[in-house]
Amino acid sequence: MSVPLAVILLLLPMGNVGAAARPVLSFSPNWAPILTGDNVTLTCNGARPAQGNERYTWYRDSNPIPGVEQQNYTIQGAQLGQSGRYQCQIGERSERSAALQLTVSEDKVILQAPPGAHEGEELTLRCYTRPEHKTTNTTVFYRNNSIIRPLGSDSLVLGGAQTNMSGPYSCQTKLHDKSQGVSNPYTSAEEHLSVTELFSSPQIKVSSDQVREGDHMTITCDTELSPHRETTELQFAFYRNGHNVQGFSLSNQYGVPSAQLEDSGNYTCEVQTPTGSVRKRSREEHIQIQELFSTPQIRVSAYQVTEGDHMTITCDTKLRPHRETTELQFAFYRNGHNVQGFNSSKQYGVPSAQLEDSGNYTCEVQTPTGSIKKNSNVTHIRIQELFSAPQIKVSPDQMTEGDHMTITCDTKLSPHRETTELQFAFYRNETKVQEFSRFYEYKILSFALNYSGNYTCEVQALNGRVRKRSGVFRIYQNHEHNNDKDTIPLMLIIGGAVALVVLLSLLIVALCILKSKHKQHRTQSSRRATLSEPGETNLEEEVCYISINFNRQPKGHSAAQNNDDGNNVIYAAVRGNDTGNAQAGYKQAQRENSVVYAALKTPERNKNNRERRNIPQDENCVYALVKKR
Repeated sequence: MSVPLAVILLLLPMGNVGAAARPVLSFSPNWAPILTGDNVTLTCNGARPAQGNERYTWYRDSNPIPGVEQQNYTIQGAQLGQSGRYQCQIGERSERSAALQLTVSEDKVILQAPPGAHEGEELTLRCYTRPEHKTTNTTVFYRNNSIIRPLGSDSLVLGGAQTNMSGPYSCQTKLHDKSQGVSNPYTSAEEHLSVTELFSSPQIKVSSDQVREGDHMTITCDTELSPHRETTELQFAFYRNGHNVQGFSLSNQYGVPSAQLEDSGNYTCEVQTPTGSVRKRSREEHIQIQELFSTPQIRVSAYQVTEGDHMTITCDTKLRPHRETTELQFAFYRNGHNVQGFNSSKQYGVPSAQLEDSGNYTCEVQTPTGSIKKNSNVTHIRIQELFSAPQIKVSPDQMTEGDHMTITCDTKLSPHRETTELQFAFYRNETKVQEFSRFYEYKILSFALNYSGNYTCEVQALNGRVRKRSGVFRIYQNHEHNNDKDTIPLMLIIGGAVALVVLLSLLIVALCILKSKHKQHRTQSSRRATLSEPGETNLEEEVCYISINFNRQPKGHSAAQNNDDGNNVIYAAVRGNDTGNAQAGYKQAQRENSVVYAALKTPERNKNNRERRNIPQDENCVYALVKKR
């Protein structure tokens, strides 16, 4: 007999995860269908009702089974008429369990499977027959009429159940006929095996269609357990752009207390059983966090701000629609330092701008709780000078007692503020000598010593909102100049003169040393030039002399006479090859009146006269031929 369905699951509407679980029906032994005469126990599993109301009700094909009020319902010696869809109920008001189909067959061979098989569960098929016909290792299993296992035992283990295992199965085995003593092959009816999802494919759901910055965002991983497995524990994990943001836990929600723009992205979630035998992932869901307010910008009240002006800096931002009543707080910074703390005003005011108020400005906007903060870009603000720093000028440059002196406080107004009225004051040694007025000069009619000192001037405008002071200018009597800078050239001149004197002194000393050495060399050379014998000159030596007299003497005037006046000596350089030639040259020069003589030694006058007359025989003389001019 053909049985159209071995396992029939009655799918009822599935409650959300976390809802009160209804009873779950189970078979023991956990096989279906069964043969006539088999015993089976049905159990109603679930939370017990309130105390004093623990009555169980059983149903077959939606009809109550009378006389059965216990948790377990046992069928002994099953009959064909006991086939049907079974349900149970705990108490009078609780929900009925999902239905399970129990089929009683009188065939000789049936294919059995666990009723209500679910993903992840160990799945085993059995080729079942009556014990008196059982044979060993003669069973073949088929799926879609194709062999999936050849001869073997009467059980086929498929492993962890998957939905793709669903389909028509059958088996064939040999039965022993005791009356005839033979075994004949029998094939079971084809049974449709249905593996039910343990839980549905998860879906990402967001707490709100639009999530704005600062909102509490909750992302739910929504799935539904099978009615027969509503007590199964599941674990959930969440991902953004493929990166894990919350690991596996029992919570099916991922919460962001204060959503930020960077929380935008593609979200997925993953669900698994505690053992990981069943794991499913959702599709991507893009979540875009909406801005609560735009990025702030710095705006200045005027394009150009001049010293003394009232300057207002605004931190400009815009709230998004539907959130326009949100309170915002503002803070301002200059060069990274806070100049105005968080408050509800979006403006920072400077009543009288000064040069030191120039700098790089930023502002920051936040919600009152500080959950959202945004910074503006840097804006450089430069305060323009109203007038330049004043300088002291004195006329005349040098002061003596009784002079008329004028001290001027010199400054220049900005081109766009040339009509601004300025006031000037003067100080000597930090004591005010002229109060603020429009006069930029301070006059001294007759300079005296007590007017000497350190002078400064001060300039103010706009009722004192802008004030500037000059540097110190020193004024002294007796040509003492005020500027330290004037002493620098003087010191340079003095230093240069001293250096020059030292250099000249060193040069003179060097010349004297050279002259002394030269004189010593000359003396040594003249001594070497002395004749080795009386009347001879050593012509192999070169003797150098100074004070050469090239003046031609009148005829008849001898060279010796030139030396009559106080030992005058005339020298020349003499080099000769032999003594004879030198003597001949001397005599020739004497006749031509073109020879000058040099007396090297003149111990006494008389002796000198004699020696000058007999020069060629004197060993202390050297002869030199000087060409005529």
